[in-house]
Amino acid sequence: MLGITDIDLKQTRFYQDVFAEGQAEGQTEGRRSEAANLLRRLLIRRFGPAPAWAEQRLADASTETLEQWADRLLEAESLEAVFAPLGNDSNPDA
Repeated sequence: MLGITDIDLKQTRFYQDVFAEGQAEGQTEGRRSEAANLLRRLLIRRFGPAPAWAEQRLADASTETLEQWADRLLEAESLEAVFAPLGNDSNPDA
């Protein structure tokens, strides 16, 4: 149509930047999704089926938050303790 072939378009800096950005976003979302799925499985194994509020928290959480909740899972006495506000942790990275 404009005389630009697919090969020519893929060679442009714009295309490469947009493609790289999309790829990075996809990897980030994939990592977040996998972290949520793994945490969901572990929570179910430890505390039984997750209520709707817990499922919503998992769906909305960032990767970093999911990792902090996973750290709590081994010591938490209840599902609510896993999801307690993160500000209560003295050092969430420990």
